Amino acid sequence: MEVNFDIIDNHALSMEGRFIDLHNNFDFAGFDYNVAEREIKLYWTKLSGDWVDKNEVSSLVLTHKSVTFLSVIGQDEKSTFEDSRCLGEITFFPSTERGINDSIIPQSKPNDGDDILYFFENGRLIRIHCEQIELGIKSN
Repeated sequence: MEVNFDIIDNHALSMEGRFIDLHNNFDFAGFDYNVAEREIKLYWTKLSGDWVDKNEVSSLVLTHKSVTFLSVIGQDEKSTFEDSRCLGEITFFPSTERGINDSIIPQSKPNDGDDILYFFENGRLIRIHCEQIELGIKSN
């Protein structure tokens, strides 16, 4: 898997010297899955809290290309709407270990054969295997 970013502390991304805190500064806005193109896009929007740097990017998209595996595991039915929009952790994890969906590995770049896992505060997990992930940002 090729990526144009690093994972930092399992909750943030780094690209071209820019630190992007997905847990504290962004809400998950949803995803699109284009089956014919084998492409999944995850969308994020900047929060409006006073703790968010005014120079933070306004939105971003993570585009997963040449997808060969997607799994979305449920959520806690008693969770709040806010928890469904809040990323808990993000990690690369071996695709050979798809039975393990409750662990993270502190690594900034993927190893050959890794999936990417997105853990949300409401218990939802999105697990994707693809050839490439491209982080795109929209500045203010």
